[in-house]
Amino acid sequence: MAWQSCKGELVHGAVVVLAGYAAFSLGWIGDGRIFQLCNLGGSAALLVNGSYHGAWPSVALNLAWGAIAAVALIRFHRASGRRAHGSAHDRAACPVESTVCPEPSHQGKGMM
Repeated sequence: MAWQSCKGELVHGAVVVLAGYAAFSLGWIGDGRIFQLCNLGGSAALLVNGSYHGAWPSVALNLAWGAIAAVALIRFHRASGRRAHGSAHDRAACPVESTVCPEPSHQGKGMM
């Protein structure tokens, strides 16, 4: 792989990861799928660059980063199938199966 091509992978990978992070953190995108796609694509590009330069700690980090993004995307995909059969509360409160989803509100029903 030529240095210019590898240099491009580094720049593009970093831009994709940072753009996804900024857009999600600033509320420009509300869907975690787009954020995770940015993480997956950016980590793949940075993994290629790190491999070319023998930067093995960076390769390991980006392999883990990409794996986390892939698992999150799989969970989003699986949850979208379950949400089609769930209640409106489930769809609004729990976009991904989680143990930390809020319980339904009991306000006005005598519970504190």
